[in-house]
This record gives sequence, structure tokens and C-alpha cells, in this order.
Amino acid sequence: MPPAAPTAVPPAEATGWRRLLGDSPSGVWVFIDQGVVSLANFIAPVLVGRYAGQEELGFFALGFSLYFFALGLARAMVWTAYTRRSPQLPQERRAAYAGSATVHLALVALAACLAILAIAGGAWAIGASRYAGLLLVVAPCTAIMLFREHARRIDLARFDFFSVFGFDLAVAATQVLLLAWLAATGRMSAGAAFLSLGGASLLAFGWMTLRRETWTIDWRTVLPDWRENWSISKWLTGGATAVLLGKEGYSWLLSAAYSIAELGRLGAGRILVQATNPLVIGGSNYLGPISARVQAEEGLHGLWRYTVRTTLAMLIAIGAFLLGVAAVGEELVCAVMKESAAGVNTTLLLTYSAGVLSEALLIPIEFASVNRGRGRLMFQTAIVRLAVNVLIGFGLVGVFGAEAIGVGMLLGSLVALVWQWASFAQEVRHA
Repeated sequence: MPPAAPTAVPPAEATGWRRLLGDSPSGVWVFIDQGVVSLANFIAPVLVGRYAGQEELGFFALGFSLYFFALGLARAMVWTAYTRRSPQLPQERRAAYAGSATVHLALVALAACLAILAIAGGAWAIGASRYAGLLLVVAPCTAIMLFREHARRIDLARFDFFSVFGFDLAVAATQVLLLAWLAATGRMSAGAAFLSLGGASLLAFGWMTLRRETWTIDWRTVLPDWRENWSISKWLTGGATAVLLGKEGYSWLLSAAYSIAELGRLGAGRILVQATNPLVIGGSNYLGPISARVQAEEGLHGLWRYTVRTTLAMLIAIGAFLLGVAAVGEELVCAVMKESAAGVNTTLLLTYSAGVLSEALLIPIEFASVNRGRGRLMFQTAIVRLAVNVLIGFGLVGVFGAEAIGVGMLLGSLVALVWQWASFAQEVRHA
């Protein structure tokens, strides 16, 4: 069995309600917290679609594809190594390491902002002023939203799940209030929605200031920490780039080959699978630190047992969800999204949900690969996934439209899943 998860807040450090709530199992707070975050993120496209229409929802989805790309690279370059290394360091070294990670994240956020601004410049040069205007907003908001996620990651790595919950509750409430104001005043658009998300994420800077005891910048360690992290993350970064190019490339291909409204149709259907985010992302946030702990305390065979159990549990949950999508998915999307759900059908919902959730099924084995130091294997499987998406998935989308996106994602994920499990099984047999 995996080791018992730590409580959300060490009882010796908690008082009053904080101590009472902090004594709850940490896993409970991870999923409650992700429920809060996911609800706020669920509301954003719903309000954009209902109050601004399918085309604006398409622009919102296009902008979010760039944020997701930056988020994936930050996860690979900064947070994965931080989550893995931080618990292994002496207590007195952890604050400085968190400070180094903060500097690293700042550089990634700056690079992401500049890259999106460069894309905006290219869009302006070819006369796509509507795209350029949106990206001028997306660029700084992406950088700020990365800092919001970074503030969460520092506390997640410390197993301080109750603090993460308090922070996310404040950001989510602010975000929803801003979006509701835009909807009520008739100012809703893709750009305005991004400004709401970025504005709410500004709270991260105040939060990190209040939590200065958890991080401090020692410039003497910033570069050595980067070099040490890079030994872990270089293959992950290459793999993440390949996976993200395939996954997020679908949004740009769909808008170019068909229309931005077609991407809006996909965005309307996407809200259904977003309902699984509290479990999928919450599970990822929880499994990362716990998987590292199982590897450290129980070794390779303990990690195998833990990974098998979590994968089977996810597979059962995914199957049940897809049955629900087939039964009532189309009716639910139409009820929530109203006119912006025009053209959404059960085929789109099933294929896209299966594709997205097949990637979620990779989460346990990929954490196991990271903790076993198999970054090169993850890079190799990511390259194959990119090849499958480009050679098969992109071609299918050109013929069948949005309904084929999930098929390409599913095929790529299955290749990676089989390859990584075969490698893990072989390693366990020879241990």
C-alpha cells in the first residue's frame, strides 16, 4: 500500500479553524481545491459563449491554446523538477530552492509573453488584426496566469494543501465576479474574458509576498539549481514541446481550415470534458508528490503497485464518464451553452472526450517515468505522439473537421501508453 498521505497542515502549526480543517486528509483538500479552480475556469467559456457568441468563444479557445502551451512548458521546465527535488532537500535549503524556481518561472513567463507578442506582430503583418488584438491581451495575461500557478505549486510541493485552497478560493471568486460584471454590462468578449483571468491572477503577487517564509532568492544558487533541474527536465521539455505542438496545433488548424466559429463549436463541446478537471487535474496535483514519495520509501516495486492501482481507477472512471456522455452529453451542452452550442453532436463529444481523457490516463505512468529517471523515454514517446497527430490526426481533421480531433489524440496517447508501460514492466521484471 502507498504511504499515508500527510495532513494538509501540520497540526503543530495550525490553530482554530485552520487546525480543525487541516486535520482532514490532504487528498480531500486537493480535490476540493481543484473543484474551485475548475468551476471558475468552467464559467469563463460558458459566459463567453452565452453572452458573446460562438465566434468569440472560438477566439477565446485560440488564445487559451497559447496559454496551455506556455503552461505545459513551465510544468516541464520548472515545476516537475521542483516537485521531485524539493522534498529531498534539507529543510533549511528548501526556501532558497523555491526562490530559484521563482526566478526560473519568471524567465519562462517572460519568454512566453514575448513569443506571443511576436505571433501578434506576425498576425498584424498579414492583416489579421482581429487575431493580433486578441494576442496583445493574451501575452501579458499568460505571464501573470503562470505566476498564479507557480504560487500554487510552491505550496503543493510542501503538501500545504489547505493554503492552496485558500489562495485559489480568493482568485476564483475574483475571477467569477469580474466575468459576471462583463456579462451583466454587455462588455463580454474573448479579450475581456482574458483580462478578467489575468486581473484575478494578479492576487498571486500579493499571496507570494505574504508567504515570503516559503521562498527566498539566493542569487548564488539560481544558476546551479537551474543546471541541476535541467538534468531532469531537458528531455521532459523536448517531450512536452512535441506533445503540445500536436495537441494545441489542432485549434489553429481547425480555425485555419474551417473558421473561427468552427473552433467555437469545439469550444462549446469542450466544456463537457472540463467537468472532469477536478478529478483529472486534482489527481495529477496529488499523484505527483505522492508518487515521488512512494518511489523514495517503497522502491520500484512499490511504485509499480501504486501506478497500476491508480491507472485502473482512472480507467474505470473514464469509462463511466464516456457512458454518461453518450447518454445525455448533447442535451447538457445545449442546455448550458444555448446558441453557441449550434452544431455540437454526440460524435464530437464522445471523440473529443475520449481523446482528452486518454491523455489523462497517461498521468500515473508518466509520473512513474519521471521518478525512475526515464525522461528520454518520455521524449521518445512524445515524438511518436507528435508524428501520429501530424500524419494521421491533422489529416483526419482536414477531412472530417472537429469530430476527428479526439481520434488523433486518442491514437497518439495509446502509442505512448503501451510503450511506457512495456518499459516499466521490463524494468520491474529485471529488478
